[in-house]
Amino acid sequence: MACHQLLLPREHGAYAEIVFPVLTGIALGAPAVASICFGVSAIAFFLMHEPVAVLRGMRGTRAKEMWVDRARQRTAWLAVTAVFAGSTAMMTSSAEGRVAAAVPLACGAVLLPGFLSARLKSLVSEILVIATLSGVVLPMAVSSGVAWSLAWAAAGVWFVTFLLGTLAVHAIKAKTGKEVGTRWAIIATPILSVVTVIASLVAARYHWLPLTVSLAFLLGGLVGIALSAIRIHPRQLKRVGWTLVISNAVALGLLIAA
Repeated sequence: MACHQLLLPREHGAYAEIVFPVLTGIALGAPAVASICFGVSAIAFFLMHEPVAVLRGMRGTRAKEMWVDRARQRTAWLAVTAVFAGSTAMMTSSAEGRVAAAVPLACGAVLLPGFLSARLKSLVSEILVIATLSGVVLPMAVSSGVAWSLAWAAAGVWFVTFLLGTLAVHAIKAKTGKEVGTRWAIIATPILSVVTVIASLVAARYHWLPLTVSLAFLLGGLVGIALSAIRIHPRQLKRVGWTLVISNAVALGLLIAA
């Protein structure tokens, strides 16, 4: 069955932005009911985007006419799942876990208007999505007994990694000169990537972070530099996406090893 018939998000790159933080939150500590419920709630909210987009007519009039009933049912079930799982997580979590949940909840609250209107295409909205999904690591990890410092570091790795990947994609599109992408990303991507590399090396040198966490930051910066230096045509974005997924998998392994 086609992706649109399943009402799954079409932005395939976003799957990594939910999968890797959730896996990190589970793998960093001993899995607990609260951490798993936090993850389920985050995934449910993530999956709500496509049916909401259909209901708002963002996928076209024909798609709305064909899938309106399914979209309503899917939205309702996912909303119930998200609220129930989130409530269970808050009730079963430690006090620290509930405090940590304030970070993705705050980011999600700012993102909510764009989410409900299914308009998340701007770079600002994409950065808010990255902050929200990266922040999911915090309550999941802290609820599993992970130290705050490591939880913040892991969330930071995903925020920086996804941010650089997103900026790189915008830069690649902008280089076509067809008024797509975000032109300032052409300059911002290499600059932020170099800053990330330098910061990760300094953190490793002075032991500010576990070595493997510093290496995860370093990996994200190096990938950003490579994507900025290599001439890439927008038709090759699928390969870029898989390259980012592979580097994310390596970063996940480094975080788990921390």
